[in-house]
Amino acid sequence: MSDPTETVRLDMWADIACPWCFIGQTRLNRALEVERAAGREVEVRHRPYQLNPALPPEGLPMRAHYAEIFGGEAAVDEAFARTEAVAAEVGLAIDHARMPKAANTRFAHGVVLSYDGDPRQRAVLLAMYSAYFEKGLDITEPEVCYAVAAEASGDTRDEVEARVAAFDLARLDASFQLGRELGVNAVPTFVADAGADIDPAYGLSPAAVALQGAQPEEVLAQVFAEARKRAIA
Repeated sequence: MSDPTETVRLDMWADIACPWCFIGQTRLNRALEVERAAGREVEVRHRPYQLNPALPPEGLPMRAHYAEIFGGEAAVDEAFARTEAVAAEVGLAIDHARMPKAANTRFAHGVVLSYDGDPRQRAVLLAMYSAYFEKGLDITEPEVCYAVAAEASGDTRDEVEARVAAFDLARLDASFQLGRELGVNAVPTFVADAGADIDPAYGLSPAAVALQGAQPEEVLAQVFAEARKRAIA
């Protein structure tokens, strides 16, 4: 039998330019607090994903881009209003009107992933979401990303730049590729795993449980419990 307190490894596939990922991350943080209070451990790994990797590095004008995707200005307004309303329910002040562009997130992902294994990574990730969705900053600009990461991590701007410069971008591309191989086609996607028989190619065991969408805290708790239940003793 598997231990109901077995540590769960949780991969969260997310794009920094996805408002539902920001919402999902916020809900996840609340679910993690409940797990910790109950003496259960969940180790979270940020997994970068790009919803639109074909965007130019500098991005595209926000409204025009999404009007083309959603089929007109009215549909854009409806989608943005719904997202902002749900975000407000979890304490986020997403404001699409402040966002100048649809962002290519490759560089921002690289900055966040350069903190992989560092306990400050979550703070950097949350700050990057907030910079884009709440403050309307241009996260396609390296200087913006350096400043956001510096404030969130406590590093200096130059320390962040040096960290990013030393980061092997092949790791970022490998993470994007891993998502494609695993069939991730929407974000956020949560993959919870407490199994012992881990496939080194994917970092997952046959006991892994996957779920898409910015799920409520109680649903995430159920996923953690299911992962422990399915874990190989």
